[in-house]
Amino acid sequence: MSEQDSGSGKELSRLARAGVAGIVFGFTSFLIGMFPVIVNLDLSPGVGILQLITILFGIGVMALGGYTYAYATRHRAMPHRLREKIGLRLMGTGYTVCAVSGLADVLGIGSHNIPRGLPYFGLWQSTGLVCGLLLIGIGVLLYAQRYSPIPQDKYRHSVDPSDSEC
Repeated sequence: MSEQDSGSGKELSRLARAGVAGIVFGFTSFLIGMFPVIVNLDLSPGVGILQLITILFGIGVMALGGYTYAYATRHRAMPHRLREKIGLRLMGTGYTVCAVSGLADVLGIGSHNIPRGLPYFGLWQSTGLVCGLLLIGIGVLLYAQRYSPIPQDKYRHSVDPSDSEC
């Protein structure tokens, strides 16, 4: 093995580690956004805009970390399959669904618009957030599903000369 080959393996593991670190950091941000009492930052009654943005930031970093890990561990010499392209688009669509449903009141399409009162993170918004998370998860699974090519000599039997009777 040449020195250049070992360097590319090291870069692959760094990229995979960066993806895992992104997932962990995003999940931590998501948890702080969902439950700000954990770090004593429960500043407003209900759910505030900063809390919604923190939740969406955490989801985005988790999705990006999942994509980075899946990209780092896939066999890059193989051409991209349709399944992988669909997975990428599902991740983007899922994040868009999360962002629109989470910020529905801020965008003016929710039932509790900003000028009339505080944003309200209700049943429909949480359902939209969960559906978006499911789309992101399905997209990551479609992109990351590993496959191994069938070896050409799968059915060829090898005979071990030491086991043969003489």
